[in-house]
Formats: sequence, structure tokens, C-alpha cells
Amino acid sequence: MSETIMKDKEMKTSIPTLDIDFEQYDPNNIDVWEEYIPIGNEKERLTMAIKSANLPYLIESEKGQGKTLLTHTICKENNIALVSEPIGIGTKKSDLIGSKEINKDGTFFSLGLLPRAIEVANHFGHACLYGDEGSNQEHEIQQLWHSICDGRRSIVANGKQYKLNKGCKLAIIWTINPVTYAGVNSMTEALRSRFIGSVWGYPSNNDMSSVVDWTDIDEVTIKNPLLTLAQDIYALKLKGDVEYALSIRDLVQFTHHYREIQNEIKKPLEVALNEVVMIKFSEPAERELIRLRIEDTFDVKL
Repeated sequence: MSETIMKDKEMKTSIPTLDIDFEQYDPNNIDVWEEYIPIGNEKERLTMAIKSANLPYLIESEKGQGKTLLTHTICKENNIALVSEPIGIGTKKSDLIGSKEINKDGTFFSLGLLPRAIEVANHFGHACLYGDEGSNQEHEIQQLWHSICDGRRSIVANGKQYKLNKGCKLAIIWTINPVTYAGVNSMTEALRSRFIGSVWGYPSNNDMSSVVDWTDIDEVTIKNPLLTLAQDIYALKLKGDVEYALSIRDLVQFTHHYREIQNEIKKPLEVALNEVVMIKFSEPAERELIRLRIEDTFDVKL
């Protein structure tokens, strides 16, 4: 079948497309829930990737290191529209390409994430498509990203080719967890070849110390032991003894929670350790191992 006939057939099968609510992607409406404090040059590098939008950019790191916050912050600061949606386990072709919807006015096509991101970029002139945990998608679903991540910058949906207009920019940012995570699929070689990017290592004690607010947290009895515990648990994760490692997000949770309860209840340190750290481990054997590490590190009894 010739390309012309195929295109004619696609156009005949297309249906009216639902309008996009561009306001929700407006840079003025981007949510930045707290200040991002850089550890190294990661903000500078990601800013360059988003502003140039030449090549898709991949960030591989442990959870809770602020990847989403940083992307939101950069887009807000640089007046770049943001299309930010979780992608991963359970993502279907209809989520990325689109699907039919029926309402009181008839049958319409609702654009999926990929053609919608192109339309947002064409509308605003510059947009960022942020996909969190992208490698968790099944491999056949990852293939749908090929044409939008290479020089074509286009996708076919509802019998129409959605293509980035000349002079418009669409930055594509993916974040993935290390493949050592339980339930994490690998990123296909064909798709990875379309990305450049960086690997964020597990933060050092100095890194964690610099980005966490330690106000009213005693350095000797709480801060230093907590930093030591984080590194110890990460070492256990590397050995395969536990599946979870404490992140910067967890340390922020701990300091916030401890400040809230320290003058309200008895033994606030023990309570915070139970409610912030121990709760992260669901397997009984792992929980017992972490309990012993906590008691030894903090000289407490849980």
C-alpha cells in the first residue's frame, strides 16, 4: 500500500480531537513546593539541556534526590511550559498516543502524552516533557518514544502527524532508578541511544548535610548518627541485604517530623526513628536488621 493511500486511509478514520487545556501547562502555573539546593553542577547541566532542547536528557539516580523538584524549578525560572506526568509500570499505548472518548456531544479523540507535549511546545514556543521512572514501561511501550526522541520530533495519533513546528523547542527529560531496584525494567538499547544524560550517585554525608535543614537537631546525638545510618543502610542495599536506602527526602522527613514532636511526646527520637525510618522496611528480616543498626548507631532501644 502506497504512503499516499495509507495517509488517506488514516485521515478517513480520524475523529474530532478534544481541545487541550493549555493553561495547566503555562509556566506561571508550575508548582515549585520548596527551594532546590544544588549539590554540585546538576542544576547547571539540566538547565542547559532544557533550554537547548537539542537532545533528550536522562537522569539515573536513587529515589528522593530532587529530580522532579529541580525540573519544575528550572522550567518555572526560565518561563518554559511543563508537561509533567508519571510514566512507568502500567503505562499503555493509549496513555502515550491517545484514545477515543464519548460524551454528550459525541465521540472525540483525547490526545495522549506525546502528541499533547508537541502541541504544548507549538503553543508556547518552548516546553519540557518530563517523564518520571520511564524505564518501568514495558519495552514495546518504550518503542513509542522513538520518533519524538530523535530528529523526527513527531508522532502519529488519530490519523494525523503531530510534528514540532520550526523554531519551537521541546526538551525531553527522563528520570530512571538504577536497575538494581525491584520491579525496574531496563531501558531499551534503541531508546537509550537517543539520550544523553548523567548518573547521580548516592549523596555523601557532606551532600546530605548541606541540603537538609538541621535547625534544632542536635549534631552529636541526632545529626551525625542519622548521616552514619544513611550510609550504612546504603551499604546494606548494595550488598543485597535490604531493598531500600534512605534518601535526602527521608532525612528531610525525619528532621521535620522530629521538630514537630520533640516537645509534644516522650522519647521523640525513638518515635521519629520508628515512624520515618523503620516504616520504610516492609520485610520482617530487613526490619529487624535495621532495628539493630539503629539501636547500635543511636544508642537507643526501639
